[in-house]
Amino acid sequence: MDKGKLKEEVSHGTVSFPLAVYQWKVNKEFVVKLHWHEEMELIYFKKGSFVVDIDMKRHNITGPAFLLIDGGSIHSILGQKGCVESAVVFDLKMLSFEYFDGIQYKIIRPLLEKKIQLTQFIFQEDSVFSSLQGLYKNMIKQAEKSSISSYILVKSYLYQLIAILYEEGRLVRKKEAGANDSYQISNAKKVLSYIHESFGSKIRTKDMADLIGMNPQYFCRYFKKLIGKTPTEYINEVRIEKAAEYLKETDMRILDIALSCGYENTGYFIKRFTEAKHRTPSAYRKQAAEEIKSK
Repeated sequence: MDKGKLKEEVSHGTVSFPLAVYQWKVNKEFVVKLHWHEEMELIYFKKGSFVVDIDMKRHNITGPAFLLIDGGSIHSILGQKGCVESAVVFDLKMLSFEYFDGIQYKIIRPLLEKKIQLTQFIFQEDSVFSSLQGLYKNMIKQAEKSSISSYILVKSYLYQLIAILYEEGRLVRKKEAGANDSYQISNAKKVLSYIHESFGSKIRTKDMADLIGMNPQYFCRYFKKLIGKTPTEYINEVRIEKAAEYLKETDMRILDIALSCGYENTGYFIKRFTEAKHRTPSAYRKQAAEEIKSK
């Protein structure tokens, strides 16, 4: 099955320079829902506490720390209020050489083929942390300039980053995921993609269970163990986020938004939305409009 909408559809950077920078400094909870993308992601947790899920494994992180996420890994991030976070998302192919040399052979191609990987976490006490921190700051600064010379510098910083990690033995042969791990990740992508594609219609437990050849009676417990939420909790979460998007970006009536997001009962929709967002849909739309005007 196509991974569908669980795959992030945002274009990171441009065709001429496939790298983008994202920063979070808002004094409220930071939430990145489960998703995946082909690009590699370098995340800097500057301050605060974070819960990171990568390929169904949970990590509790306190900044400052760096995280490198391989392309194709399904992940989510939850940061506590007041956290500071930023990320560089880039297509690893931008570092590939047209002229084949030893670097291409020993490092770049194995990285692209996922035979080796960069170390996942780098903490403040690690010997390479300060060097990586300096490179990262320079990378962010140059990436914002959007000129050919700044792009050359950004690429040079990425090469330096890889060189430092290589020198410190932080490029390791990628462990083959166990058969069970691969199976779990594949199942998660199938079911989550189905939910993201079908949020506007009735989603039955049997339909989700059938996707992965499982007994519906066992599926709910399996889903909770895999994702950390019941199917109903996750489906409602997806629907509420989509409804919030409609409220901010369209003039659709609340009744129509409820129906478009799979809620046949408008009163129930308003109740669930208010519980999740701590304000009614109408109040949420009004606040979103005011925030746009103030920018």
